[in-house]
Amino acid sequence: MAKYITNSSLTRTDEGKRYYTTAIPQAYTPPRDTEFVHIARMGDRWDTIAYKYLGSPIYWYVIARANGGVNGSIFIEPGTQIIIPEVV
Repeated sequence: MAKYITNSSLTRTDEGKRYYTTAIPQAYTPPRDTEFVHIARMGDRWDTIAYKYLGSPIYWYVIARANGGVNGSIFIEPGTQIIIPEVV
């Protein structure tokens, strides 16, 4: 079983090379009044923050979307304010 839930598809280039494309799932709940803020520390990742606050690392994309997406890294810059939305 995958660690993250993603939408993925197998794609081929014109030369016949295969590669997977992935996307953050579109299921997103906008933040509510019950959200709070976490200040990122060295080594914080989207999945570990999701596990800590939402109970499962599969909700990493909910937190990432509420904070403007992912910058290409699983790690979060120390000192960054991370909004933790409520998952319904």
